This record gives sequence, C-alpha cells and structure tokens, in this order.
Amino acid sequence: MRESGYFLPHVVIGYGFTVAVALGAWPFMHYVLGVRNPAVTLSVMIAVAVLFGIWFVRYSKVLWLALDLSLHPPHSEDFESRGRRE
Repeated sequence: MRESGYFLPHVVIGYGFTVAVALGAWPFMHYVLGVRNPAVTLSVMIAVAVLFGIWFVRYSKVLWLALDLSLHPPHSEDFESRGRRE
C-alpha cells in the first residue's frame, strides 16, 4: 500500500503537460485557424487548459507511477508480511 501523499508529484507532471497544451493552442489558432483576436485566443487557451487539466489527471498519475516504478523497482522484501496477519 502506498503511503499518504505518494501520488502528489503527479501534480507537477499534470501542470507541465497542461501548460504545454494550453500554450500550444496559441500557434494553432494564430497560424492554422487565423484567429487574431486576443480575447478569443485567451478564452480558448483557458478553456483548453481547464478541460485538458481535468482530463489528464489520471494519466499524470499513471506517468508518475511508471516513472517511480522504473526508478525504484520493487524487491522481494517489499512483499513480506512484516508481522501482519494474512
């Protein structure tokens, strides 16, 4: 069982991806769609950030878990009972 706060670093991963996607919306809107209105661009960037951030939470947790397991793989002593009743 993971300790309290184990998944906390997923916030940094989610934040980084959310910022990248939200900032990536600007060139897409500016060069591909031809939107030049800053209010519309900012509104779309905020909407993209909120929606993507909510959607990406579970995937940022999975990325954190994969990163942690690749850096600290479990050993056989991690599965010992340690005095607990089975």
